[in-house]
Amino acid sequence: MSLNPQQCIVDLIKLVAGRPVCVAYSGGVDSHVLLHLLAKTHHPQLPAIRALHIDHGLHPESAGWAEHCRQIAEELRIEFESIRVNVEQVEESGLEAAARQARYHAFRYDLTADEVLLTAQHQDDQAETLMLQLLRGAGPTGLSAMWPETNIDGLTIVRPFLNFSKQELLEYAELHHLQWIDDPSNTDLSINRNYLRHAIWPHLTERWPAVSRTLSRSAEHCRETVELMHELGSLDARHVCPEQLDRLSITALSQLPRPRQRNLLRYALEQSGLSLPSAAILQRIIDEVIPAAEDRNPEVHWPGAMVRRYRDVIFLEPDRTEALDLGEIELRGSDEVNLPDGRLLKWRLESGKGLKQHVLNGPLLLKFREGGERIRLQGHAQHKSLKQLFQEWDVPPWQRQQIPLLFVDHELVAVVGYGYAEHYAADIGEKGWLPLLEQASAKPVFD
Repeated sequence: MSLNPQQCIVDLIKLVAGRPVCVAYSGGVDSHVLLHLLAKTHHPQLPAIRALHIDHGLHPESAGWAEHCRQIAEELRIEFESIRVNVEQVEESGLEAAARQARYHAFRYDLTADEVLLTAQHQDDQAETLMLQLLRGAGPTGLSAMWPETNIDGLTIVRPFLNFSKQELLEYAELHHLQWIDDPSNTDLSINRNYLRHAIWPHLTERWPAVSRTLSRSAEHCRETVELMHELGSLDARHVCPEQLDRLSITALSQLPRPRQRNLLRYALEQSGLSLPSAAILQRIIDEVIPAAEDRNPEVHWPGAMVRRYRDVIFLEPDRTEALDLGEIELRGSDEVNLPDGRLLKWRLESGKGLKQHVLNGPLLLKFREGGERIRLQGHAQHKSLKQLFQEWDVPPWQRQQIPLLFVDHELVAVVGYGYAEHYAADIGEKGWLPLLEQASAKPVFD
């Protein structure tokens, strides 16, 4: 099968669905073919096209490569931008992974909310990815390799070349006399993918000429399996975590067979935006956390995430290894406030909820728990200690220190997200200010 530009564009339009597109343009032959194909087709349903080059700064000629990409985009009359990034944590992650992380961090920062990133991975890349995942002992998710369309942390990625081989892209490039960059790092055999590509793959293709197409088909089968696993996880989540996906009922989870327990945990972690654990760590959750006595609070940590138990609930959370000095903050009206732990305090005007208007006029102080706080909640006759209320509200001990408290002078008037004091809370039919918490998104800094 040769590369059919018109059919490729038709398939691409189905995936893009009218959204503007940005081509990840490295300057290599694959991304050059993609950019050239888009520029020369002039399809009316792809009116907004631009190219974005990421300069990792890892090679002495990288600035020249960026200039080459700018010139090619200019010749094709495609809007172009180049971003230079800092590649960090190389020792911890390895050079290839660290560069990929920096690259996609830049993509997420630069692309607009409705913009789609187009990448030029092809059938041979797909087969190599499956083989590398197989050598790592990956399950169906890893073996599904790269998907035609995927979403990573809010970034939509479309890969229109997964059904075409490297040879087909080269034939297109030679037919149109394209000029591209050959990155010398692509021949570095210390990189696993390069070793597989140059030292192993020629022997495989000599014995099995269709190996790339065959392995890519296996990736498609695994993708169908993953989709079914997601559907099963969604069904099980309705019973095990009906309110929040990061809060799982141990009683309900224990009623599932072990494979479905593992599948649901992976599904809930993924949907909560947390990193997935290894098979060994996942089994520790099954063996140590689920069967623990209700008065025990076991924890299991892995990079980026952790699992804790409190009473009959498993909590899935980001891993925090250091205690935060949250301090205190003086609030000014309904202004948004960035908290020291990365959260954002916002206000919403609602009827019969939150605090009365005059409370926001100040002085209003935001602090965190120190111990001994008491409050008389709206509709209650007596004061209660915050400790007693947290127990009644089933708030886990490790979360209690992170719940913002609002004070007028020295009087506790609100436990954000839980309750408000009598005489300070908005009455039925009265407009009130409701404090809300959400995660604040930080923007990266580039050279």
